[in-house]
Amino acid sequence: MVEHVAQFMRSHGLLQAGSHVVAACSGGADSLALLDILLALRKKLSLTVTVAHFEHGIRGGESRADAAFVEAFARARGASFQLGSEDVPAYAKRKQMSLELAARECRYAFLWQVVEGSGADALATAHHADDQAETVLMRILRGTGIDGLAAMRPRNGRHIRPLLAVTRAEIEAYCRERGLAPRHDATNDSADCMRNALRLDVLPYLRAHANPAVSHALCQLAEIAEAENDCLDAMLDQAWPGLLKTRDGQADGSAKKYLWHTPFCALPLALQRRALRRLWRTAGEEQDLAFAHVEALRMLFLTGETGSGLDLPHGRRAEVSYGRLLILPRRLAAEKVPAPTSVRVPGVAIWGKWKLTASLLKAPPERIGSDAFCLAAPPPEGLCLRGRMAGDFMRLVSGRKKLKEVWIDDKIPREERSRIPLLAVGREVLWIAGHRRSAAHQPAGNVPIVYCRVTSREQNEHDG
Repeated sequence: MVEHVAQFMRSHGLLQAGSHVVAACSGGADSLALLDILLALRKKLSLTVTVAHFEHGIRGGESRADAAFVEAFARARGASFQLGSEDVPAYAKRKQMSLELAARECRYAFLWQVVEGSGADALATAHHADDQAETVLMRILRGTGIDGLAAMRPRNGRHIRPLLAVTRAEIEAYCRERGLAPRHDATNDSADCMRNALRLDVLPYLRAHANPAVSHALCQLAEIAEAENDCLDAMLDQAWPGLLKTRDGQADGSAKKYLWHTPFCALPLALQRRALRRLWRTAGEEQDLAFAHVEALRMLFLTGETGSGLDLPHGRRAEVSYGRLLILPRRLAAEKVPAPTSVRVPGVAIWGKWKLTASLLKAPPERIGSDAFCLAAPPPEGLCLRGRMAGDFMRLVSGRKKLKEVWIDDKIPREERSRIPLLAVGREVLWIAGHRRSAAHQPAGNVPIVYCRVTSREQNEHDG
């Protein structure tokens, strides 16, 4: 058994000689066997093993006894021990989540604190082949894709699973042979959550009536899915630079990432779906999109017109604009536009998150960036900084044009227009900050000018 696990770790590059590993141990058969195996390999691989136990407070005195058992086991074998604890039932109530999810969240938070605090190379948990089978089946029942079928990997960053090729029966046999006396968690005996129900009822039924090797078949499916998922990811990686674009040029230097319509349409269906889910993660979401949302998003992008949109989970909204697909916080659509503010020269004007600094110069600067605008001095009466208004227009070299038509010509997404500061006099817009400048009031000859520069207040604070 020890050599089997060592070979698995070698083949998957889980631990190198001289590594420091934190072994998560609850005291149950799985984690106790893992700890015993790592300690058996300690001398051969020059390992440093730190034992970490989390006491979740769910089973009262029995939970405390589990902690004492693991600590005694570790110290008797010369391994360092760290204990974490939390009132998980209270945490679950406070966070309004299931007890199972709360216990997992608190446990992993503690385990990673131990890893970081000890400077360990890896966190080892005792997930085994039967756990893998349960995970795959659970994801099939909930509805998943290829990446979901890949389930648990031997390595995920610094998280390693050395027992993933070992069955529960093999672990129990190992404990008997080694004379180990693992603790028993009675909460695992009740089919009160999906994973327990699969382990206690569904998988035994499938072994008896469908396939005696159902766990092996599900683990094999996970292994196949892992390889194919990696292949699809590599294919998307090649296409990604042409798919994901950045819309910059904002007055505050911000940039929004979006998918570009033409290369997206050329992708095979499988990569279209994968690209949309990657864009979702690029927007900062960790929880994956459901299949129904992915399909709705795909059809929106393929057939939607500029201005069309779709509400998504977690307060997000997708918007299609001039061949771009963006995922934005839904609150942006309901943002209140600040009132106009007068611009004095020299002086500073504040409009929402924007700050305009107006200066009087004898000559224009050598270079004027997209965040700056020059007009002839003295400035017209009623100069102000504001958002768009009905009846707005600009005077361009080609003639007078409605502001709405300028937005369209410059392909400025509709969802951005109300948040772009405008320098205006009445309904005449002199400057769309970061974008178009009016042909009116331009400096001529060697005369003083008004130099206006717009920056975000957040950027000013950061620079300060």
